[in-house]
Amino acid sequence: MRPLDDKRVTKILDTVPMLQQSPDKKDLVAPANEPRLMPGPLQPGPRPIKRPTTPSPPEPPGKVIRGSPRNFALQGTSHLENSIGWDGSVRNESPWDTFKPYYECDLAGNVSVCVRSSGNRAAQAIRRYPSEDADRILGVLRSTSHKNVVSIWECFRESDFLYTVSKFDPLTLDHLVACKAFPGQVELAAIMSQILDGLSHLVDQNFYHPCLDCSSILMSLEGEIKIARIDCCVIQQTSRVNNTHLAPVSKVMMELMQKYTKEDGAVGIENLDRWKKCPAAIDFLSATISASSFEELRKRFLTETRWCPGDLIGLAWFALISARTFYSFTPRSEGKN
Repeated sequence: MRPLDDKRVTKILDTVPMLQQSPDKKDLVAPANEPRLMPGPLQPGPRPIKRPTTPSPPEPPGKVIRGSPRNFALQGTSHLENSIGWDGSVRNESPWDTFKPYYECDLAGNVSVCVRSSGNRAAQAIRRYPSEDADRILGVLRSTSHKNVVSIWECFRESDFLYTVSKFDPLTLDHLVACKAFPGQVELAAIMSQILDGLSHLVDQNFYHPCLDCSSILMSLEGEIKIARIDCCVIQQTSRVNNTHLAPVSKVMMELMQKYTKEDGAVGIENLDRWKKCPAAIDFLSATISASSFEELRKRFLTETRWCPGDLIGLAWFALISARTFYSFTPRSEGKN
């Protein structure tokens, strides 16, 4: 992640503190020469960047809305996703005959954000893969079906490329790491439980995800967590969980808890004061070193904390407005769709 002072010592203790401002970190730099899905000049913006730790100015007095709290949930896209399922078929045509592209961005890989030219106009995500890898990717997509693993609605194929259409989730866990807020105990449980459920499904299907990190895990504004970049998945001979499956879990947990990982690969938290009210989180992180199964990890922390995806809504929206994303946009000529 970020270069750290060699003098820092990683420790895992029994006491540990909660929501505070993040430490200063260097900006995340957008990679040069990002591959593109559509023709046009590339206008990159920065990747998710970490904000300085200077305190925000006091908010001016505003209107107070009184009354009992209400549940908040977004409607529309989740219902659409549940009502449309991929039947495994592939349309041998260009997706651009059906969809109108608006911009590209880096969300668990390059994605083109599009809207149908007619009918339902919800934003959707189109990803492109080289044709020589199409059969393998289709095999992975047809073998996985889980709410915490990215799924597709439609599939298109041309001579050079395979295209997949899925729900547009505007965040990755990188955005959470880049923003100033730290997740609390319930939010950590909501994130890690969903990650473990998705990983368990992949392992049950004899897949291993070698590229799993915060940048390859999507997050919706409704608090849904989905493992993405499943084109990176490789077939393994056994469904047993080992250290290679647990190491990415350690890294994700550390980044969420302190915004960075140790360059030497050590597992632990340096700012223990932030987490002194949540020792279970430290216990969970320690268990990622020695646990023999995902279920064992759940028992160390996640089964003790009640959570739901909605617990992440506030954090998701804050990350959306406070962290920027690598993007490219090509203005369209007047009179053209």
